[in-house]
Amino acid sequence: MKDDLALLLPDTLRSAACRSGREWGWQPEAIPLVIDEAEKLGLLNVGGQLQFLMPEGICECYWVEVNALIGEPDGLTWVERVAFSAVAARQQMVDISLRYDFVEEGRKAFADPFAAYEATGGNVGDRMCFIWYLQAEPPVIASPPVYGFTT
Repeated sequence: MKDDLALLLPDTLRSAACRSGREWGWQPEAIPLVIDEAEKLGLLNVGGQLQFLMPEGICECYWVEVNALIGEPDGLTWVERVAFSAVAARQQMVDISLRYDFVEEGRKAFADPFAAYEATGGNVGDRMCFIWYLQAEPPVIASPPVYGFTT
C-alpha cells in the first residue's frame, strides 16, 4: 500500500507492520484488523500476497494471494465497493488460511534460503508477512463542458 494510505491506519497497526520497500504488510493474523480499519476509513481492500522478508531477499509466494476485487459487480458506488471488498477480503483470508500452511508453502518454494536461515537459529515464521494493498477513492474529475452548435 502507498505510504500515505498507511498513515491513515491506527498507530497500533502501523507499528506492527513489516515493510518491503514502499509496501506495507502484516503477519496474516493481523490482516483482518487491517481490513476492518480500511473499511472504517472508506478505503478499498484490494488484497495482497504472502511474502517472507528474509535477510538475503524477498521470498514471495505469489500464488498465496487475496484478490478482493474478483467478482465485483459493475455499477457499485464507492461505499458499496468498500463494503464488497472488505467482505471478499475477509472470506478469502479465511479460505487461504484453511487451504495453505503458510510456512510450509514458503519452505517448499524456498527450501535453500529457509534452511540457511533456520540453521542460524532463525524462525521463518517471524519473517512471514502478508503484503496488503489498499486504494483510496479516486478524485472526481469534472467533465469538460460540451459545446453544441445548432444549425
